[in-house]
Amino acid sequence: MSDWRHYFAYGSNMLQARLLERTPSAQWLGVGRLPGHCLYFNHVSRADGTAKCNIECAGGESDTVWGVVYAVHRDEQPVLDRAEDLGTGYLIEPRLVHCRDAWLETFCYVAVPGTTDAAARPFRWYRDIVLAGARSHDFPERYIERIARERAVDDPDAQRAVHHQYLIDMSFD
Repeated sequence: MSDWRHYFAYGSNMLQARLLERTPSAQWLGVGRLPGHCLYFNHVSRADGTAKCNIECAGGESDTVWGVVYAVHRDEQPVLDRAEDLGTGYLIEPRLVHCRDAWLETFCYVAVPGTTDAAARPFRWYRDIVLAGARSHDFPERYIERIARERAVDDPDAQRAVHHQYLIDMSFD
């Protein structure tokens, strides 16, 4: 068994500084796209009750989720699994992702059925981390604009918001 797995990040872990906090050995492999899927901010986090990213299969040929493919060492994956609330928040699912002119077998986190709510809103810092990840990897402008339009709410924990803003700022220094 290989020591490295291909991980398709489509939410906050697209921002490299965010992922490296969790899995320091993660290696960026490239921008990936997952056709036949749509991105939603509809997974309700058990930790704070706000919306996190989720992907769902879609019918349209033009529906595509953009993300980042990383190589994650198997020894660090349990840390990532805990951060993603594996089993009760997200499930691990395989996805075939187009990256660097090839199709790669990847894993990604998809919301556990029954944990989504279209009315849920993300914290502003969470939406902004996803947006910063998309911008830092030069995603298509229409995709970036769609993320920027996502309605968000302020986090009552100002210290948590400041920490996440720091991750965004350090990614563009």
